[in-house]
Amino acid sequence: MHVQSDFPLVAHRRRAAMAIGGTTALALIALSHHPVAGKASSVQESLTQLVSLQLMDGVVHGALIVMLALLAGGFAVFGALLGRRRPSVIMGLSAYGLGCCIVVGAMLIDGFAVPQLARQFVAAPPDQIAMVYVVLRVLGTLIQVLTKAGLLSMCVALLAWSYALASAPSWPWSRLCAALGVAAGLLPGLFLLVADIRLAPGSLMAIFGAHAVWNLGVAALLLRSGRQA
Repeated sequence: MHVQSDFPLVAHRRRAAMAIGGTTALALIALSHHPVAGKASSVQESLTQLVSLQLMDGVVHGALIVMLALLAGGFAVFGALLGRRRPSVIMGLSAYGLGCCIVVGAMLIDGFAVPQLARQFVAAPPDQIAMVYVVLRVLGTLIQVLTKAGLLSMCVALLAWSYALASAPSWPWSRLCAALGVAAGLLPGLFLLVADIRLAPGSLMAIFGAHAVWNLGVAALLLRSGRQA
């Protein structure tokens, strides 16, 4: 693959590969520890559960936000390898950055705003509890919409990068990685568009698991480019 004259050092490619590969594994672990409130018989009990999970919520979502930033940085180096000025690469970087920002917004609401709201109103009188219940329902819907939109944007990024990778292959694994990107972008994207479900830790792990296969392929390509530079 042609490497641009202004391309970062080989060491940067290796660091990007380690960031993408390591962060992908850690993100799967973090998602598996995503706190989930149990079934509650009343709004008061739901608020109590949210308060009890506040610390874990903050830790998991805070860690995932940092991991998204690391992934975005790693993919920026990957985009430079493909060619910064190529339209498909620019589209991929823009879509992935937008997706990360949208998902971070959902995580801030889910991991910090909702538990803080529950903490403030857990001992509130019944009339305020009813109001909080409506607000939490609205926030829950907003979290779902933002998460799905962000993941869809990331799927678009994977498809754009796969096109860029397949249209100028020179490494033995280029076409294989591009095929992984098409599958990882198309299948979860169609699932998000067609399936009328409420995203939960299990479905999020399945979607990110598909993206993880592509992530590891990109990490391998970055390492290979470092050896061949």
